[in-house]
Amino acid sequence: MGEIIEISTTRNQQRRFYKFTSKCVIFSIKGNSGYAMIGLADQIGFFNIDHWVFIDRNGESGVCEFNEIIVKTPTPGILEEEKYHKFCLTWYGSKVELNKFGESEPIFSKEIKKKNLKFATFFGRNQNNTLQWKLLLPPCIERPCLKPIIGGKPYWVPYDGELPYGAIIGGFENEFLYIMRAPHVGSLTPGKFVPSMKCGFVGWGGYSHLKTEFEILCAHDCVWVPTKESVIPAGAIAVGYTEYGPETMYIGRVKQDGHVIPGKVAPTHCVCYFAYGDQEAYEIYYDILVAPYSSPRCSNTLEPPFKERYEFYEEKYRSDDEYDYDDD
Repeated sequence: MGEIIEISTTRNQQRRFYKFTSKCVIFSIKGNSGYAMIGLADQIGFFNIDHWVFIDRNGESGVCEFNEIIVKTPTPGILEEEKYHKFCLTWYGSKVELNKFGESEPIFSKEIKKKNLKFATFFGRNQNNTLQWKLLLPPCIERPCLKPIIGGKPYWVPYDGELPYGAIIGGFENEFLYIMRAPHVGSLTPGKFVPSMKCGFVGWGGYSHLKTEFEILCAHDCVWVPTKESVIPAGAIAVGYTEYGPETMYIGRVKQDGHVIPGKVAPTHCVCYFAYGDQEAYEIYYDILVAPYSSPRCSNTLEPPFKERYEFYEEKYRSDDEYDYDDD
């Protein structure tokens, strides 16, 4: 349950804006002089309020949108000076609805034009006395603070006929594919391992080449990062090298005909090559495998924990009479 706070409102007082990301507020009111009002806004500020919910305005309750009443219904005696009455106001999607606890039918339900309302303010209008409010505020929810993963760093295991423990799933092509690497024409080239065939494939020179002796990558502290062409993200895992230079190669994966296939990335080529069918294909847009622990510019944790329950803001203004509530 959230926290219950009590406030008193009088005419011509400072506004307090509360933030309700749930787009719902439960509240109780005591008082019968004038009527209660809840202002809804997408930004903090009195003149940002385009929707007003009024309760027991001359025996009626409803909604005022852009200074025009769009719905009202008779509610005589819905407020009492000596007794709290409990309500629930929701503005989910494009509909605002007011319900009174203990009653099956809503007091009103009406479509409105704005959908991103998240701030609410509470006060009274035409009052000779003070309205008493009890607001049920949203519960305090902390974003979890993830601890850095200990262990699970990438390592290579020679293939011996069995898929090693911790092997990274690199894609899917009728079955899960895994990441492998093997020597080829003076290079050390990453590619895909197909468990059902017990062999790997690397793309080279426009063709797919079968490998029976290779290593499989194992780890759990790594992530896939979208990139393109020759853009290599911080922390990208170096897994091989080309036959010339040599140039470092990385692990990429691409989407092809509904499949996800791992392959190789040599930055100067500005693409990710992969073995597909009997051919070597390539894509300029691909994901690359990154080890978050390896660079201070990337992280495998969320930002420090924070608390967000509600926010309030007080605003001074001259008089309620300067704003037209359509009292006619």
